[in-house]
Amino acid sequence: MMSEPIQARVISRERVLFEGSAESVVAPAANGQLGILPRHAPLMAALGKGVLKIRSGRQKTYYAVFGGFIQVKDNRLIMLVDKATAGADIDPAKAEEEVAALKTKLQAGDTKTEEWKRLVKDLEVARVCLHAASLAHD
Repeated sequence: MMSEPIQARVISRERVLFEGSAESVVAPAANGQLGILPRHAPLMAALGKGVLKIRSGRQKTYYAVFGGFIQVKDNRLIMLVDKATAGADIDPAKAEEEVAALKTKLQAGDTKTEEWKRLVKDLEVARVCLHAASLAHD
């Protein structure tokens, strides 16, 4: 017997990104990946940066997620994300160019500057976006 899908909501500061039933959710927690299936035990966790994957039937939806919180309770999942972009809204070619450009800047820069530290963070963000875009456009 199939269990009832989990009811999921993903909310950013600007809008509701996803609302509906899901057979599974894989979320980037602050300390690793969290896999959520229907009837999951109650939990609350901080989100890190990474790709959020939501599977509803045969459809898979991907988001590049950067921080927030996730709560699972009574077969309902709520994610409040600090920042997120749908993988389908990211152009993989442009994301790849961004990663390459940031790598070039990093290789040429002085590793002791604040600018270099900012570029490292920007590269992490660009890689997450590229990963989400690649999965969504596959």
